Amino acid sequence: MSTRRTVRVAEVLRKELAACMSQSLDLEGLLITISSVDLPPDMKQAFVYVSSLHPDLEMQDVLKVLNRNRKEWQSAIGRRLGTKFTPQLNFRFDNAIERGDRVMEILTKLDLPEEKPDPDEKD
Repeated sequence: MSTRRTVRVAEVLRKELAACMSQSLDLEGLLITISSVDLPPDMKQAFVYVSSLHPDLEMQDVLKVLNRNRKEWQSAIGRRLGTKFTPQLNFRFDNAIERGDRVMEILTKLDLPEEKPDPDEKD
């Protein structure tokens, strides 16, 4: 269960992390989106869900690059926020886009009969 505080901290983390990622040379030319940040109530860890719009991009390679820069970003975010501690960033691939594409594909394959208006029915 997320509290108002964890939701606010997660949103601030998302914005700060996006700023750090936009300045990273390792990610130059990659289209990576932070889908969401989830924080447990103790706020010791932050689960950062990322996705990419680049179809040829291997997400395992992207996660390696993100994890390689994780400590640098954590310290930068900690300095900016001035908090007692900074949650440990754990990057995970968010496959919501693929799931959504799959649902749309299934829906388009369904052959639903079109409803024809009843001529006896008046508006």
